[in-house]
Amino acid sequence: MKNIKSQTIKIDGTEYSVVDAYENFRAEDSFIHRTNKLSQFSGNGEAKKHVGTYAGDQGIKLSHFFDYNKWGIQYKDPEQNKKTMNEAMKVGAVVQHNSCFFSKSNLLQYLEDAKLEYVNQEQSYHNDIKSFYTNRLEEIKSLSADYIWFSIYDASDNHSERQNRAYIRSDDTIWNVWRKLILPRISYLSILKLQLLTNNSNNKNKHFFYFRILLDYNYRSCIHPSLVRKFTPQNNSNIQLKRSYRLGAEKYRKEVLEHMGRCPFTLISDERLLIASHIKPYIVCMNEGNETQANDYLNGLSLSPTYDKLFDQGYITFTDNGELICSTLLSPMTWSRLSINPGQKKPIAILPKDREIYLDYHRRNIFQGEINELI
Repeated sequence: MKNIKSQTIKIDGTEYSVVDAYENFRAEDSFIHRTNKLSQFSGNGEAKKHVGTYAGDQGIKLSHFFDYNKWGIQYKDPEQNKKTMNEAMKVGAVVQHNSCFFSKSNLLQYLEDAKLEYVNQEQSYHNDIKSFYTNRLEEIKSLSADYIWFSIYDASDNHSERQNRAYIRSDDTIWNVWRKLILPRISYLSILKLQLLTNNSNNKNKHFFYFRILLDYNYRSCIHPSLVRKFTPQNNSNIQLKRSYRLGAEKYRKEVLEHMGRCPFTLISDERLLIASHIKPYIVCMNEGNETQANDYLNGLSLSPTYDKLFDQGYITFTDNGELICSTLLSPMTWSRLSINPGQKKPIAILPKDREIYLDYHRRNIFQGEINELI
């Protein structure tokens, strides 16, 4: 796609352009704080985060993203017998100094998304993790700043170990805070590489790195497996409910496609290739006891499968007048390959009239990003 306009975000009133993104580093159990570890694993967890390999083409990409190409330097703090920030500064192994940050709003959103998993625990943990939830929520709420800056240093395997695994680590307090929040296997780290838009700034060529954590869509509180089970027939008495739902689904799909006859992205109008995608999820409507909303054709969009996936999992959303909003969790290259311009500000043909209540829910609860940061 030609002439892609750079996506921009606003942080504390300062405008940044999105240079690149490293997407979805899975939070492996070995990195998780010991209190959150899965029952089948032992150990305390290590504080260094695996971010790839520093060899070959992947290593070139990694170095370019972090503006750092000295991965795998052999060094150790003589007193602690491990790599530390102090020793990293001596040997030039600081990947980024005070240019990385977490946002308070993202950490709070993660905890909101993970609340039902903390409480219901679909995965099997060593501990009853619901006892930790309130304290962790209060810890994040008590953070004194909306954006918490920190440094990262190279904690990779040494060249002599021939593993070429790249790790980053920080000795700043926020590093252990996010390790305590996240749940293994179903959590991800996404890093956004930013550059100031202000031409007169002394830092206009400096890059900043926005660390965000997110939860696997199927474990987010709005679509958690424990909610889905409430509407899954468990015995013969519920078979009629299941059949009624299928009839309702057919009528819902028919009315959605009649109202919105083609996908606004691909312009496909062949009904065999279109999905009647709920704006406010069906399971949420039913859990609220609102079957009318669950089967309201205005609560649906006609989308091709790829764009249905993007919308369903919150990578795109819309304003009340139909303007497209793109999450910054996907890289500029991914948006280009999807033929989507994240900087586009004109309305999309989704027939937004009378959908406002559903679009508002999607923006607040499904969309993966902070609406107020997007320009």
